[in-house]
Order: sequence, then structure tokens, then C-alpha cells
Amino acid sequence: MASRGRGRPAAGDPATPSDGELLDAALVAFADRGFDGTSVRELARALDVSHNLIPQRFGSKEQLWYLAVDHGFGRLAAEMGAALADPPGDDVAQLRALVVRFVAANATRPSLLRIINQEAASPGPRLDFLFERYIEPVRQFGATVLADLQASGQVRTSSVALMYFLMTHGAGGPLSLGALAERFGETVDPDDPEAVRRYSEEAVEVLFEGLLTRDAEPGSGVN
Repeated sequence: MASRGRGRPAAGDPATPSDGELLDAALVAFADRGFDGTSVRELARALDVSHNLIPQRFGSKEQLWYLAVDHGFGRLAAEMGAALADPPGDDVAQLRALVVRFVAANATRPSLLRIINQEAASPGPRLDFLFERYIEPVRQFGATVLADLQASGQVRTSSVALMYFLMTHGAGGPLSLGALAERFGETVDPDDPEAVRRYSEEAVEVLFEGLLTRDAEPGSGVN
């Protein structure tokens, strides 16, 4: 984002944040404060833009939430889709690589997991939107993969719910619960690619040690 002089820029000012930058900022605000705790006026003040700019571009606060979620989760979906297009190795290696990619993507954008935490505690239309648009496709894909791997004797469970929660709230815990992670001294810097890679691979290694049957462990010869 370009540096600005004093005063809030008008909508046509070249220093005004782009739609993507505004949606990124809105996603973080909703993730940190929840829908009810987020003020569009305070968000505009934090971004040093006119309080009318965000409503003019995106409409109501509710519309802003849906657009910010589509913006953030849409990028994650595209990234996972790209990973699926060129999978490495056998079925287990492919699943492991996908889970590493998923954890790493959320490590660089922890607001995605925080949004889920905010909305998943109780039912409502925003959880419905998240589930039907972004979580259900993951559930369907995971159910097929895990069922096939269990049928071939390579994994211990076909529970996609267990796998999902281990990814998002197990491996994802230190990413979404930053204040608690700080108490453990186990934060992951989202701007440090090496730290993200190291954490993602370590977390997935621990997850897969429990997921794989002994016959499917490295060196077992099972494909």
C-alpha cells in the first residue's frame, strides 16, 4: 500500500487502498472481533480512509462480511485446487502434501481459521455460508480419499470430521489462537516462509504418525 500524506484520501486518490486491501483488512477485523464486535467506521479510521468509502464500495456490514470471506477463502480454494492439479507420489504422499499445503496456507493467513472459530460456536446464516461454500467441498473430497485409503489398509480412520478438526484446530490451534500460542512460545511468523514450512511439515508429520497404519508407514512398501 502506498504511503500517504496527512488527511484521509478520497475514493479516487491513488493512495486509497484497493478493494483487495480493504477486504483483507475487513477479514482480519471480523476474525479478531467477530461480526457484532466489528465497526466499519472504526475499520475506516484504522485504514485512514473516509468513513463512507467502505460502504460505497461494498454496501452494508453484512455484505462486507460475505465479500471478505469470499475474498479470503476463495484464494485458499484456488491454492488448494492448484495443489490438486499436480499431486506428488502415491495416494498417501498426495494426501500428506495437501495437508501440508493447507496448514501452510492458513499459517500465512490465520484470519481464515479465526473466522471459522468466530462463526462455528453457534448455528447461523454465516456458518451456513462458510460450511456450504467452503467446508462441505473439503468434507466431500476428504471422505472419498480417506474411505479409499482405509479400504486399502493404509489409514486407521475414514472419519473426515476427525481429520478436519485435527488440521484446523490441532495443527491450526497455534495459528488461530495467537495470544495463547505466545504463552507457549510457539508462534509462527506468517511473513517467514521458512518458519511456515517448518511448522507445517512438523505438524503434519505428527498428525500422520497417528493416521497411518503400521503397514503404510514410510519404508513399508505399501502404495
